[in-house]
Amino acid sequence: MLPVLYLAIALDLTLGEPPIWIHPVVWSGKISERLIIPYKGRAYGVFLWSFSVLPILFLLSLIFFIPCVAVELILAVVFLKTTFSIKMLYELVKRSAPVTEESRKYTQQLVRRNVYELDEGHVISAAIESLFESLVDGITAPLFWFLIFGFPGALLQRLANTMDSMVGYKTQELKDEGWFSATVDTVLNFIPARLTALFMILSAFLLGIRVNGVLRAIKESRIESPNARYPITTAAALLGVRLEKPGYYSVGDGELPKERDLIRALSLFKVTLLLYLFFISVVYYYLYGLSLFSYPYGLIELIKR
Repeated sequence: MLPVLYLAIALDLTLGEPPIWIHPVVWSGKISERLIIPYKGRAYGVFLWSFSVLPILFLLSLIFFIPCVAVELILAVVFLKTTFSIKMLYELVKRSAPVTEESRKYTQQLVRRNVYELDEGHVISAAIESLFESLVDGITAPLFWFLIFGFPGALLQRLANTMDSMVGYKTQELKDEGWFSATVDTVLNFIPARLTALFMILSAFLLGIRVNGVLRAIKESRIESPNARYPITTAAALLGVRLEKPGYYSVGDGELPKERDLIRALSLFKVTLLLYLFFISVVYYYLYGLSLFSYPYGLIELIKR
C-alpha cells in the first residue's frame, strides 16, 4: 500500500481535487444534509453520523476485493487521494496574500468567519490558522490512520472530520445532534495533532527558527479545541506572531502576521509535511513492506500474520 500512497500524493500534487461526483466527502456531506434535524438529541446524532459515514466506508473498502488488479490499483489511488488535500490547501493559502478584495475570496474558502469584514492582519491570521489546522484535519490525521488501519482508516478519519464540520460545531439547535460527530473527530485527531506540532518544531530547527516558548504557549493557549490548539499555537510561537480569531481566541505574543509571515508559514508547512511523510513511510515500510496491495487494512492484517 505504500506505493499506492505515493501515487495518490502524486495525483494530488499534479491534478488536485477529483470531480465532486466521485468524492466521498461530498457524498457524506449530501447524506448528512438531508438527515440533519435540530433538537433530536444525542441518539439521533449517533444515527446521523453512522448513516452518513459507515455505508460509504463499507462500499469503498470493497475495492480491495476487485479481481482485476489494474482496476483495483486505479480505484485505490483515486479514493486514497480523496482522504487528503495538499495542493488545494497550499494554493488557497498562498493566494490569500497580498490581501486584496480579489484574494479574500480564497481565504473565505478556508474559514467560516467573514473575511471581508476583517483587516489585513486578521485575514492573514485566518489563512495561517487554517493552514496548520487543516494540515492536521486534512493531511496528517488521515495519513496517521492510513498507517494504522490502511485505506479504511484514512477514509474513516476524513469522513468523521466532514461530519464534525457539518454538525459538530456548537450551535444551540445542533448541540446534542453534533456531540457524537465532534467527539469522534476529537478522538481521531488527538494523536495526529500532537504529532504534527512535534514535527513543526523539528522543522523549525531545520529552518533555523527559534523554538523557545512553544510548550509554554501551548499550555497557556485559550483555544477551546483540544486538538486545534496544538498546530495553531505552535505556528504562532514559531513564527513570532499573534494569531487571532476575533471574539474567540488570541495566541502568540507578537503582532498580527503580515504577508512575509504567511510566506514563512508556507515554508514551515512544506518542511513539516516532508518530515511527516518520511516518518509515515519508514514506519509503514517497517510494519508492512512495499507491496501494492498487501495489508490494505493495516494492523488488522498485521495481527493475522
